[in-house]
Amino acid sequence: MAVLSYFPISLPPEARAGFEQSWKTRVGAVDTFPGFISTELLALPDRDQYVVLTRFEDEKSFEAWITSDNFTRGHRGEKFENYKDNPAMKDHKLFEVLG
Repeated sequence: MAVLSYFPISLPPEARAGFEQSWKTRVGAVDTFPGFISTELLALPDRDQYVVLTRFEDEKSFEAWITSDNFTRGHRGEKFENYKDNPAMKDHKLFEVLG
């Protein structure tokens, strides 16, 4: 059973171009992480919100990624005991992919 991580991001207008550029040139440590399938960045036409969709083989693989040192380094964040404790992840959702 695959899972899909849904993470919405809202940015002020002055940060959007830089964010998009950093996404295009990202290092992509997740790309070789065990259980990783794919990732996409979606943008509303007016760019007032983005959504990062990342697919993993299962929830265990996702949990391993989101709590890994690679994730922490790549996202310049603090390491939390559980990713759900990170206030930046308050709107994050994890879905089971059916079929």
